[in-house]
Amino acid sequence: MKNTNPLYGNQREKSGSQTFEKYSYQYHWALYRILKEHEERREYAVFVELHEDVVVSSSLDENEATFEFNQIKTNKKNFTETSIKKLKNDSSILGKLINSTTNKNYNDRITDINLVATGGFNKDFRPNGISLENISINDIPIETLNSLSDSILKELSIDYFPINIHLITPKLPDTGFQEFIIGNISEIVLKLYPDSLTQAVSIYRPLIDELYRKGMVTDDFQDWEQALKNKSLTSLTVEKVIQKFTNTKNNNDIKKRLDDILNELKLKTMQKVKYEKSFNKYYLNRIANKTISQLDIKKTIDTNIENCDEEIGKLIELVSIALPDNIKSQFTSDIDIKTAIICEYILKELT
Repeated sequence: MKNTNPLYGNQREKSGSQTFEKYSYQYHWALYRILKEHEERREYAVFVELHEDVVVSSSLDENEATFEFNQIKTNKKNFTETSIKKLKNDSSILGKLINSTTNKNYNDRITDINLVATGGFNKDFRPNGISLENISINDIPIETLNSLSDSILKELSIDYFPINIHLITPKLPDTGFQEFIIGNISEIVLKLYPDSLTQAVSIYRPLIDELYRKGMVTDDFQDWEQALKNKSLTSLTVEKVIQKFTNTKNNNDIKKRLDDILNELKLKTMQKVKYEKSFNKYYLNRIANKTISQLDIKKTIDTNIENCDEEIGKLIELVSIALPDNIKSQFTSDIDIKTAIICEYILKELT
């Protein structure tokens, strides 16, 4: 067969492409981890290249957040007891992971310390030959565990071996992982929104691009909200992207109800546009994250619905007056308060 590529020939250097593949896998594993959280409708924030390869926060609330630390290795061979504790430039694979989670001010907030290795772990870590996706410290044979503990205590000069270590062989393949993620997005969206039409590739692209962009941020942020905004991908952002490229029956019903209500309120065209934008913003936040304000608005609607004479305008007015000041202060304008009430009313009627 005749060559059609004028640049065909042995490449002098392939390490750059191989390095990028490892780098890319790490970011795709972070997105895979995000999708697993999203599938369970949890609140989360995921940071890439912050203290460790991938850090998962359990909450967007700085006072409630706990953290899962993940180091990603795209090794072709199984890790053995010897290779995982072997020193290279005075550090071992396991030592680097543990060192990123010890003697830090966030120690007591770390729930899991995970070594994620595409090549898996050999029989040194598998009791009775059993193959586990997630090997906890209780699964590791006592001889291996004692050897690892002795080695790490000496390497790091610490006096304890962490008990929340996990050795994980990921389900995300080390080749074709882009296609795997796109398929995973389709499955999860269909699970969350049955009978919906979704554009999985259109969801994938902005999410992975956002992870790459934020992973390259090297600034340190003292303020938690700034860290979330500039360095993490959150459950709120992911849900907004999914909603943008997914058409569900529920969304169509909500849009029709909103149009009916705005028509009943006799809003002018420019007013209607403002209400629709405000409504969409609240709705996306609403389905991606449960807050106390939602519960208060729902309760206040239930309390006043019998007194509105079946007029939506009157119901909105009654609820607006009755809402506690601490709830109203969470909104930036009267329109935002009104559209939040409209949204909660529509969702109440559709369930």
